[in-house]
Amino acid sequence: MRYRAFTLALTAAVWVGTSGRAAAQGIDHAGFDSVLTHFVRDGRVDYAALRIGRAELDEYIAQVAAVNADEFAVWSETDQIAYLLNAYNAYVLETIIDNYPIKAAGFFKKLVSPKRFSFPDNSIRQIDGVFDGILHQVAGTEMTLDDIEHNTLRAKYNEPRIHFALVCAAVSCPPLREEAFRGELLDEQLDSQGKIFLNDPRLNRFGIDRGEVHLSKLFDWFGDDFRQFASGTGYQRDEKVNGVLTFVSRYLVDRVASFLETGDYKVDFLSYDWTLNDQAVAAVTQ
Repeated sequence: MRYRAFTLALTAAVWVGTSGRAAAQGIDHAGFDSVLTHFVRDGRVDYAALRIGRAELDEYIAQVAAVNADEFAVWSETDQIAYLLNAYNAYVLETIIDNYPIKAAGFFKKLVSPKRFSFPDNSIRQIDGVFDGILHQVAGTEMTLDDIEHNTLRAKYNEPRIHFALVCAAVSCPPLREEAFRGELLDEQLDSQGKIFLNDPRLNRFGIDRGEVHLSKLFDWFGDDFRQFASGTGYQRDEKVNGVLTFVSRYLVDRVASFLETGDYKVDFLSYDWTLNDQAVAAVTQ
């Protein structure tokens, strides 16, 4: 009897220790890996297929929603960031397929919110409250997508590379990665995202021969997050832009990085295309 009691106590202690270590390491992102592998190609999403085969996404989101504040608090910073990035991207996918195919807001809704006139009919921006109204369960609290991005990731972590990883379902967003972010791989994954995003001429262009730099609108909206990297060389007319260019140089080939150090160029920001990053749209436009 004593032996049985000891065995049960030991088993319980091992279970508690194992679950404690698992909690400290974050959650299992394998389900999200599977979703991204099956439904994402070259940054575009097969939303029609995902809408039908959404079971794995729903299961993963249930895992995300089950994380409580105490669990989240003991994770490493990289595990926290990876969880929040995955949560944002997963909830965007969920929101799209909940409303797919997206239809443009009616005329009267557009009168109430005139900005909708300027967005494509199939844009995520046509969904009511998509960024600041729809609530999602994240780390033990209810958050909007804006809360995840601005009030949590940007406010609490000094990690500007999140802007290479958050994907708001628009073709001008960074491409959606075909694997989930993980704390132990986060540095490598974010650097990889930076290289992909900065070297895609549809998203950022560096015209050395013409003395022109055309940056993603993201760097205009969130340039203050890069101001800390401003240097004494390069583009001196705007400290915010200088910080952006100094930071992104690390992801560019030497010839472009050297060009950016000269400061002898004009900088502007590309228009943001809010067309849905849908494989079906890509197939029609190619």
